[in-house]
Amino acid sequence: MAALYCSCEQKPQIWGEFWWTGEKHDWIFFDDRETSETYAERITSCRACGQQLERKNLKALTYPA
Repeated sequence: MAALYCSCEQKPQIWGEFWWTGEKHDWIFFDDRETSETYAERITSCRACGQQLERKNLKALTYPA
């Protein structure tokens, strides 16, 4: 599991998991905002900007130590 966020202005949090999807491994993304209507549901685009979610377009969320 990876804590991620879209690089758009609103920076919504997303969690990603690397799953085996038939013939290959692929990133699967989920809504990580508890107050969202789609919380914990699989998503394919950013709820804020509509951009298609791809791991290379997302930033890793870092937590202070």
